[in-house]
Amino acid sequence: GGEDELVVPAGVEPQGFEPPVISDRARDEVAAKKPPIAPISDISRNEPVPEPPFWGSRVIEHVDVKAPLSYINENMLFQVQWGYRKARRSPEDFARYVNDEVRPIYRKLVEQCEREGILEPKAVYGFWPCQADGDTLIIFDPNDHTRVLETFDFPRQRKAPYWCLSDFFRPVTDDKLDVVAFSLVTVGSKVSAVAREWFAADRYTDYLHLHGLGVETAEAMAEYIHKQIRAEWGIADDDPRDRQLIFKQKYRGSRYSFGYPACPRLEDQLKLWPLLKPERIGVTLSEEFQLEPEQSTTALITHHRQAKYFNVV
Repeated sequence: GGEDELVVPAGVEPQGFEPPVISDRARDEVAAKKPPIAPISDISRNEPVPEPPFWGSRVIEHVDVKAPLSYINENMLFQVQWGYRKARRSPEDFARYVNDEVRPIYRKLVEQCEREGILEPKAVYGFWPCQADGDTLIIFDPNDHTRVLETFDFPRQRKAPYWCLSDFFRPVTDDKLDVVAFSLVTVGSKVSAVAREWFAADRYTDYLHLHGLGVETAEAMAEYIHKQIRAEWGIADDDPRDRQLIFKQKYRGSRYSFGYPACPRLEDQLKLWPLLKPERIGVTLSEEFQLEPEQSTTALITHHRQAKYFNVV
């Protein structure tokens, strides 16, 4: 009857009650049957979304070479590309050496490039509405937000903080669309052609200097266009004045090139073709998904404050 029932406060074991012993193996089997919990990163999903000045792509066919050259990373050019290393010199001695010996080579080469039109910087870039669905970024038609133009799948870190490139964009569960920028820049094919001529003429040092300048000017052009994108989003006010800090990503948002850890698939560049139409600036994609001319680079750009480079391991 009712009077025989033992009322036990929640969380208190009645006396003489032994909880069943669950073996580790049984516990593991139960855990294995549970669906895995998707790792959640610490990235904010409700960043304010800037308004771009236009949707779709825009071509910049003529850029004064001085514009990207103002973003040249001299450390990368002089030390990595050209091989003028600090070695055992003191910082003061090395700075003097660069000023007296290396920078004159740079200035003379730039003058020749300007005089002979060897560097031909061009760009296509633009803005598209987007949202994230898990590890996938969905690109929508600016004129019809129900129409999917492309999707990009990105790898997620397998350990904390579990970052994935798609996390920098608002999710499909949000009623607001986000915005992504894509860019493709080139310094043209002439720089590679002239470098090859110099190599064939046994001008190896000149070849090395011109090839290195081409590589770093393409990078500088990507930086210059990224700056323009930040300005058009209205978020460039956070930019530092010091160029060295620009190279260290001390600005709002980030630029990710295809083939690097956050977006490792070079073949994803193919998906940029219908969006950017890079043939308008003379860029094509080889069967190995390499850009031609070789001194060209693509990027996906986010405005998210937390966005920085990260490795996926």
